[in-house]
Amino acid sequence: MSTHVEMAPRQRKVLELPFNRQLGIVYEGVVGGTTKLHFLITPELATFGGYLHGGVLSAVFEVAGFLALVPHLSDSQHAVTHDLHVSFMRSIPTGARCDLCASLSRLGRTLAFLEVTASVQGKLVASARITKSIIELTNSK
Repeated sequence: MSTHVEMAPRQRKVLELPFNRQLGIVYEGVVGGTTKLHFLITPELATFGGYLHGGVLSAVFEVAGFLALVPHLSDSQHAVTHDLHVSFMRSIPTGARCDLCASLSRLGRTLAFLEVTASVQGKLVASARITKSIIELTNSK
């Protein structure tokens, strides 16, 4: 994989947030309309049993969905989570690489609908349906 992956400045800013850097999310790019990312399950992200904490995966799903949506927003728009539904299907052990695929299912004037999946070694481990409310930015920070 190339060390340089094209992304919008807003996407880069999202990945540079301290919390997201701690999660170790790696943006791989967009393939066929699907945003691809991955992260490694480190001990800091795991429960005392040695498996990924479900809240961490929910947070990563949020980031993946937002990164998939950003290219479809105007400079004056932002998106906030309206609804998040996560299905956990398998536990993910410490040391595993988790691959994510995020795609925009539908974009309306005020709502966006996204689908995100997580897999480990090609096996589906979790999925999310995210609804984002589209809002106007009140400042340009």
